[in-house]
Amino acid sequence: MTVLAGRYEITKKLDEGGFGITFLARDTMQPSQPLCVVKKLSHNQTNPEFIKRITEKFKQEANILEKLGIHTQIPQLLAYFQQHSNFYIVQEFIEGQNIEKEILGNKRNEVYVRNLLQEVLKVLSFVHQQGVIHLDIKPANLMRSRKDGRIFLIDFGAVKELMLNTQGKFASSARTSLPIGTPGYMPTEQSLGQPRFASDVYAVGMTAIAALSGVQPHELEEDPHTGEVIWSNQAQVSKDLAEVITKMVRRHHSLRYTSAEDALQALNSLRPFNTLCFNTTTNIIKAAKTTSADTSSVKGIATKTTKFTKPTNAEAFKNTINTNNSLT
Repeated sequence: MTVLAGRYEITKKLDEGGFGITFLARDTMQPSQPLCVVKKLSHNQTNPEFIKRITEKFKQEANILEKLGIHTQIPQLLAYFQQHSNFYIVQEFIEGQNIEKEILGNKRNEVYVRNLLQEVLKVLSFVHQQGVIHLDIKPANLMRSRKDGRIFLIDFGAVKELMLNTQGKFASSARTSLPIGTPGYMPTEQSLGQPRFASDVYAVGMTAIAALSGVQPHELEEDPHTGEVIWSNQAQVSKDLAEVITKMVRRHHSLRYTSAEDALQALNSLRPFNTLCFNTTTNIIKAAKTTSADTSSVKGIATKTTKFTKPTNAEAFKNTINTNNSLT
């Protein structure tokens, strides 16, 4: 059994790619030996100047992760160290699963997507306030905690940038020499190595579209004249929310919200959930009266709609998803 820094006992490999290797480990120095995530950044360089620069860069990125980790919905940085010329980052393990299975291949309703946008944009606003761009927001990097249902923002691009740097390709903190991100969720300026806060806004918007449509970004068509994504024809969504999401995913960054905070303000300006639910209930009742439906069944439907107005905990959130799916 491999033990790193005399403390972190590797239990299994979670992922391996061009950016390094990620392991699940146990912290044997803690009484309960809690699980943690260990990311290994390897390099094969021998140039002393390179090693000095990458060591400095490693410390800078660790400082960023430590600063971000004070947020309750971002994994906490537990440690960083060097061993046998390799660099390691240790972070809090979030037990749960990412939201890929929740949304891909399934059309989620507007209440689900509003909740998702609210939660993700609030966390991302904190990230942007620290002067940091995530660089790789997508369903796979949005982890829903099994404990309380909250969404955690994981796998920051800063670590991937550092991993690129260990291969001898240095980049500034504001601009990357090689694009970091995932096709479909990564806008044009980011693919050109010039990301900005609006690039993260684009990725969140594409995640919302995937949730509403059940379609992955690369499967969506583009307007042949403007290059804008065509998506609203594949989703049931109110005009107001569609306008907010469309602005989030405009092709040119200057036409998007400039930051997560701007997008969140636009989202908060929309009608609240209870108004949305009231209108839905009213329409159902009108339709039922038109078809002379039994009054008791109408009351039953109205009762259902009021149950998902304002979920307050993890169980209520699950009920929101289930109840809404029965209505769409």
